[in-house]
Amino acid sequence: MPTYEYRLLQVPESSSISQANGQIRRLVDEGWEPLFMSGDAQVNILFRREADISDTVMAEAVATAEAPA
Repeated sequence: MPTYEYRLLQVPESSSISQANGQIRRLVDEGWEPLFMSGDAQVNILFRREADISDTVMAEAVATAEAPA
């Protein structure tokens, strides 16, 4: 089963559509997949991408090593 990392992009009311499109395209090019969009004046877009397994394993190893016995 894949493990995902998540990112929230907040597009302020003052941003133009072309600025928002540029930010979205950049994230998609980096492998982020838009999942959900909400908001009124400020738009919030939730993205996810599959996490690098080596990063996940390393984070779990560090968390285990730092956990009190």
